Amino acid sequence: MHLQISTMPPDPALKAFMDHGIVSRTLDAKVSEAQSIYNAIAKLGIDWSGVGSQLEHEILDSFTRSFDNVLECLQKKARANACQ
Repeated sequence: MHLQISTMPPDPALKAFMDHGIVSRTLDAKVSEAQSIYNAIAKLGIDWSGVGSQLEHEILDSFTRSFDNVLECLQKKARANACQ
């Protein structure tokens, strides 16, 4: 039996990127522009540290729920196969 878990399901965004996307190094592109935007948003009173912390917690919670769901599914399948 071949089992496969895909962490990147085919969706419209992926298909569009495969059709006309461009892979390139962007991490260090337009650093000064990004810093200007960052500073402008900070001047509005947005707490970047708080935003980052909240996002980190939300992402970890989401990943944990997904991972727990996968484990539960695998355990159910293992129990079902053990009964055969």
